[in-house]
Amino acid sequence: MTCLDEQFNLRKRHPLGRVHLLANKLQSCVARLTLRKSLDISYGHSSGEKVDIFPAAHPNAPVFFFIHGGYFRALDKRQYNYIAKPFVAAGCTVVLINYDLAPAVSVKDIIGQNIKAFKWVRENISRWNGNPGNIVLCGHSVGAFLVAKILEFDWEQEVRQSISGAALLSGLYDLSNMKQSYLNKSVRLSDDDVATLSPMFADTSGFPSVIVAVGEDETEEFVEQSQTYAKKLQASKSLDECLLLKSKNHYTVSRLLGNRNNALMKKILGMCAVN
Repeated sequence: MTCLDEQFNLRKRHPLGRVHLLANKLQSCVARLTLRKSLDISYGHSSGEKVDIFPAAHPNAPVFFFIHGGYFRALDKRQYNYIAKPFVAAGCTVVLINYDLAPAVSVKDIIGQNIKAFKWVRENISRWNGNPGNIVLCGHSVGAFLVAKILEFDWEQEVRQSISGAALLSGLYDLSNMKQSYLNKSVRLSDDDVATLSPMFADTSGFPSVIVAVGEDETEEFVEQSQTYAKKLQASKSLDECLLLKSKNHYTVSRLLGNRNNALMKKILGMCAVN
């Protein structure tokens, strides 16, 4: 394994990661048992184009829209249902997105599916007490990449104004090194993909307020990409804050979304305009 491969091999870097993933699954089961929900609602025709929705108790609620990671090739929204509990308790409607995975589809296809999911949510979320004019986007790992691609899309002004903010957690924004790593056997990136799809090389003007967060104990690849992308957002006056989360790694950063009593959650709930 090359040094570059080690930057992406998170299970080797964080041996307890499997424990955190198991905790995610168990707490997500509890969330599905205890909260009102609509599971596996289709926003498109393929098997991966599904959303899970946990509605707020009252109409016109802020919408928290979450995209999971997994290097475009793994994981599932159901593993992150646990994050619905604190957000629903705070008065939000929560939407978790699935998409088809590589190598069955390309990264470009995955981007398109997430843009489609956002459009579908805006058009339909009022049925689950959500306010389509107050949506906060959040993604973890390549989910953060996918949120950035939604922000980049050439939306009409009304749609753009409906995005109240975004939180990018432990993200990747430059695909160059992924293309050179073992991951490219699955994701099959070309040089053109790196140049045209990487958020690091795209225009960030007109973005809403964005939080960028990364764990202090993550690999240099994730820390450096987050800090570099945050500087890009700062230059376009879109950066809310860049957080280097003390003693957190790639698995424990996303775990913060399951508990309201931390600084990251307080900032995200502030974007949702709830306390």
